Amino acid sequence: MEREPPRQQDPLALAIFGAAIALLAGLLLYVLVFKAPEPKTPETATPARSFDLVEEVRRQVAGLADKFRDKPAATPQPPSTGARSRPAPPVTVPGSSLEAGRTWLYVVVVEPPAWREITLTYRTQREGAGIGVLTDFVHAGGKMNFHLGTFAAGHPSHVNTRFPGFFMHASYLPPSLKEGQRLAWGWAWQPVRAGRLKRYEGQVARWENIQVPAGVFTAAVIEAELLYLEEGEVQARARETLWYVPELAQVVKVLREGRTPDEGSTRIVAELAEFR
Repeated sequence: MEREPPRQQDPLALAIFGAAIALLAGLLLYVLVFKAPEPKTPETATPARSFDLVEEVRRQVAGLADKFRDKPAATPQPPSTGARSRPAPPVTVPGSSLEAGRTWLYVVVVEPPAWREITLTYRTQREGAGIGVLTDFVHAGGKMNFHLGTFAAGHPSHVNTRFPGFFMHASYLPPSLKEGQRLAWGWAWQPVRAGRLKRYEGQVARWENIQVPAGVFTAAVIEAELLYLEEGEVQARARETLWYVPELAQVVKVLREGRTPDEGSTRIVAELAEFR
């Protein structure tokens, strides 16, 4: 029995059929790869998707590595507080210190001459953890002894001082000074009330050798303006020049010029005559 010859396939039909198969495969791949929902757990992910995810991560890591490979490390910055920091309030610099058991004697001249033959003697003594200052005010008509206060910057006892309080200035001055350096210090003035402040604003004008009765000393010349303030308003002012000797930790001469509420004299000069 003779077999029928095999049928010839139409090339055009085969091409159309092949294209349809390819299109169907492409649609199926699109649905599986791009439209399939993300797996809920790692266990449900297919190997193909896992491989694609790993390759994508590798590409991202490689890109980041190329981006930052040759860049210098960033300088670490301090953590932000979320608000602009305010400048710190001024800090009182510890001033010069004195030893207990010392005696300083100054000769004083005032104008107008309400007193004559004036001397101010300061004696230091140990008082607890600090240094107390005893004062003898002697003049032709009499004598007065009083406790000047504690030799320490900002001590409350300074509010009781008038001109003899110049001995306390050194407690506010730093151990070393340089020309042009600005300085400021002060305390309340009598009668003591809120807002009443006696403030010194000065500057180191120069260094010079100064001759006083106690000898010749190399001193920093501090030219200061003395302001008497009340509720921020200047009630009076005077000029005060100090000759400060760091080696002695004390002033060897002071010149006050001007009328002030707590002094009757318009010009006062005190010079160191003896130190022991």
